[in-house]
Amino acid sequence: MTTLDVLTNDAIDQESEKRHLTATIAALRQALEDAEAERNAVRQSVRAAYEGDTAELKATITALRDALEETRDEGRTAVERAVARSADEIAQLRHTATALRDAIEDAREDHRREIQRLNAAAHNEGVQLHSAIRVLREQLEDAAFQAQTRKQEALAAATREIEEFKATCTALRHELEVARGNAS
Repeated sequence: MTTLDVLTNDAIDQESEKRHLTATIAALRQALEDAEAERNAVRQSVRAAYEGDTAELKATITALRDALEETRDEGRTAVERAVARSADEIAQLRHTATALRDAIEDAREDHRREIQRLNAAAHNEGVQLHSAIRVLREQLEDAAFQAQTRKQEALAAATREIEEFKATCTALRHELEVARGNAS
């Protein structure tokens, strides 16, 4: 194998490794973007649930107000019963609102913890990727240094061989001249 073949193979190997590293980085970037999209989807679903509950509570309160206005027109007894019923319903709604508020707070806390976990995982993955890139860079630099060393060794061997050929040619010319001098 000639020096040119070795150098060409090394260049091809380096280019292939570079393409592989570029593809790996692109895949990792895509994974990070997918994780961000999932976090956004979770945020949106929690927000939609919260807004739906709020709208439902507003609608319930509006319905209760309407019911209270209708019962005012009825007799005093009916008003007292409606007020008592409304008080019970309000207590239940307050209890429900408190329970929903607690559930929303729990969901927010769970979401915050999940985001922290995902951020930590992404950070750890980033650290691992940086470490892998550093190791691969060192390997690439080592391979380049070894290739340079092999190239220099091959050039030195070729130079020695050329010098030997020159010395042999000089010796053969001298012998030829001596032989011609003796033959003449």
